[in-house]
Amino acid sequence: MSTTNMRIWEQVQTTDTRYTKNAEVGGQKITSLNGTAMVMKATEMFGPVGIGWGWKVLEERFDDGHEVFAGEGDKRICLGREIGHTVKIQLWFMQDGQRGEVEQYGCTRYQYKTKYGMTTDGEAPKKSLTDAIKKALSMLGFSADVFLGMFDDVNYVQQLQAEQAIEQAEDRQAEIERQQEERLNFIKDTIATMQKAVTQHERKKIHDHAVRKLIGRKDEKGAARIALELKNLEAGKPQEAAA
Repeated sequence: MSTTNMRIWEQVQTTDTRYTKNAEVGGQKITSLNGTAMVMKATEMFGPVGIGWGWKVLEERFDDGHEVFAGEGDKRICLGREIGHTVKIQLWFMQDGQRGEVEQYGCTRYQYKTKYGMTTDGEAPKKSLTDAIKKALSMLGFSADVFLGMFDDVNYVQQLQAEQAIEQAEDRQAEIERQQEERLNFIKDTIATMQKAVTQHERKKIHDHAVRKLIGRKDEKGAARIALELKNLEAGKPQEAAA
């Protein structure tokens, strides 16, 4: 086991893609992490909640937001205020006989306006607590690839999914062979498409897309094969699609 300051980080930074989903918060697209999956990962790292790690609520409050209005002109009326729920926790964990502590906040909309009018989320306190736990764990490196924005790169996610599919497969060799066949078909199809391209610009776009994908999948050999095909096509020497 690593003895560096990054020991915990290096063991928990990679996210299992089975426990993520795309979401939109405030108009911004994000990768949402499953809170229970993060608790499971922390339990794997530190031990059961309450023994190897846990948290204490330090503060909980409801915060008034801006006023919400409906109608226009003389018919404009105040519906009330938006209200947010906030919780502050101290997350603790044991490592090599030492106790570590991290403080973080979790926030959730409690009362707010929807297209149907004002609504109240009775689950807000639970959601705020989950948010605070996830944020505190992220300070230790849990799911760092998501918080560092690596999940914004579709090639990174696809490579991660491929690696995890092998790790989780009942028949790993069969999954490896399936992925190898998929890779060869992708290279062959890319080369065939490049050969049919009408212009050099079109051919270059096909090449760039394929190379980015292969590099993201850590397939330097495949990327080199696509690059060689582009070079040969530009020189008028198309080759067979073997890779």
